Amino acid sequence: MLSIRWMHILFGLIIAATFASCRHQIITPFNDDEFLPYGKLGTSTIQGQAFLKTRGGQVRYAAGNTVYLVPVTSYSRGIYSFREMPPTVDERLRIFIRTTTADGSGNFEFKNIPAGEYYVECGIFWEYYDGRRLAVTGDNVKIQTKLGPKQLLKVLLTKEIP
Repeated sequence: MLSIRWMHILFGLIIAATFASCRHQIITPFNDDEFLPYGKLGTSTIQGQAFLKTRGGQVRYAAGNTVYLVPVTSYSRGIYSFREMPPTVDERLRIFIRTTTADGSGNFEFKNIPAGEYYVECGIFWEYYDGRRLAVTGDNVKIQTKLGPKQLLKVLLTKEIP
């Protein structure tokens, strides 16, 4: 029986092995100047809800899950596009990633965000019995959005899955 945590670890290893096998990768270098505006406190807020909808119409909320806010730069764009995957992610990126935890209904909020462009992402996974054993299903939900100064932006992180 694989727990959700082990499924995430296994998924990460599969992705890492896939990209390690790519011989001709162009890695966009980490550019401090692109990240500087994101290191300050801002005047904007992002509020949202994260959930998945099954084909049968059942809603699975991101209750208690971590929601990530990642600045869009040439470096992060290369990672998120899956065209460029560095062997290791530059440690400086961690300084600029903000996180929050979704409530029981999948609602989340980021306050004091500087204006800019962001990826907002959350993984939503759950276990179910498939008739023989416990299995894990779910997906990551992600959007890319722009945020102006003193803006309250409301977003939905969702998709339908089989």
